[in-house]
Amino acid sequence: MRPLGVTLIAILHWLRGFAYVAIGLALLGITHLSARLISSVAADTFFQRLISGLGKTLGFAVLIFALLYIVMGLGLWAMKNWARTSTLIFAVIWLASAMVRLVSYPTPFHVLRAAVDVAILVYLMLPDVKRAFAA
Repeated sequence: MRPLGVTLIAILHWLRGFAYVAIGLALLGITHLSARLISSVAADTFFQRLISGLGKTLGFAVLIFALLYIVMGLGLWAMKNWARTSTLIFAVIWLASAMVRLVSYPTPFHVLRAAVDVAILVYLMLPDVKRAFAA
C-alpha cells in the first residue's frame, strides 16, 4: 500500500512536470515568434540565429526536466526505489537553489519552496517510508 505522503509527492511531481511542459512550449513558441519578427526586419542576422538557437535550447531543456518530473511521479506512484532516490537528489538540488535565492532575495515563495523541499527530504528518509519502497 502506498503511503499518502508518497501519493502527494507523486502528484506534486506531475504538477511540476505539466507546468514545465507549458513553460517549455511557451519558450519554444516565443522564441519562434521573436526570430520571425527579427527576420522580418533584417534577413538572416546573427542575432536572429542566436535568439532562435538559445530559445530552442532552453525550451527543450525545460521539456526534458518536465519529462523527468513526470517519470519520477510515475515511479513514486509505482513505489519504485529509483524514483525515491532521484526525488531525494532533485530535492537536495532544489533546496540548495532555494537557499541561495532565499539569502539573496527572501520572499514567501522561496520560504515555501524551501519548506516543501525539506519536508520531502525528511519524509522520504523516514524508516517506514524506506521500508514501503523496499517491499
